[in-house]
Amino acid sequence: MKLVILQQEKLREIPRNNFSLDFLNSYSFVMSGLFMNYFWVAAAFSVLLTPALSSPLLAQEPIRCAPCTPERQLECPAVAPECEEVLREPGCGCCLACALKKGDFCGIYTAHCGSGLRCTPRPGDTRPLHSLTRGQAVCVEISEAQRSQATPSADQSELEAETRNGAATPDQVPIYLSGNNKPFDPKAVADAQESMKAKFNAIRKKLVEPGPCHIELQRALEKIAKSQQKPGDKLTKFYLPNCDKHGFYKAKQCESSLDGQRGRCWCVSSWNGKRILGSSDLTGDSECQQELTH
Repeated sequence: MKLVILQQEKLREIPRNNFSLDFLNSYSFVMSGLFMNYFWVAAAFSVLLTPALSSPLLAQEPIRCAPCTPERQLECPAVAPECEEVLREPGCGCCLACALKKGDFCGIYTAHCGSGLRCTPRPGDTRPLHSLTRGQAVCVEISEAQRSQATPSADQSELEAETRNGAATPDQVPIYLSGNNKPFDPKAVADAQESMKAKFNAIRKKLVEPGPCHIELQRALEKIAKSQQKPGDKLTKFYLPNCDKHGFYKAKQCESSLDGQRGRCWCVSSWNGKRILGSSDLTGDSECQQELTH
């Protein structure tokens, strides 16, 4: 998918290391690392949720930004002469900025990492999406990011441990009593297999059944895709639900922005995603009280 900017009445492609693909690649990396073994999540727009992935709308339609007018470009600050590499600023911005170097902190709203680098949460980061939105991820070489992505996440290890501790498939159930090589009574074998089968089916259902947040996320992606079919529509802000590994809502939800500015954030109920009554928008890096008490 390409992020296309309308500039002076012409369509112009942004290079691959610009915001939208940085954002999608980072989001894809985080989502695949955290959730791949729990449901069929890939990442926003290009690889997030199988039904959305198969949609021709998402595969073909660009996200269009507002045009970069001469007036907007005149407001751009000068780029430092010592910059080794200059790239367009994040999102739908019209200015240029110095590319970040290897090891620099980065995020969705910071300048882009330089050529051959990717903005990636640090290994073992328990809040990767938070790090990306707060500029606490790190610019690393793409090969390093790919190796980090291949490392099993804590959720994956937990799932594998759960499988080892009794969620084996029915045909893996031992048919001999441990320690004495005596076979089970046939009825006991059948009961054990049925028990294991039930447990395995329960875990399999957990892996593939989307929660309410994931369902809303799929609908949001489809809505964004349809909106891009309308000529003249320019998407600068949108909302994608922030889901936990069980398919429910994270307490803190935020609006995404393509204009280089942070979107507003608010607190919701984890069960239905409804805004907490009487709560106001969050400011700065503040968190929801529900998250702080968990």
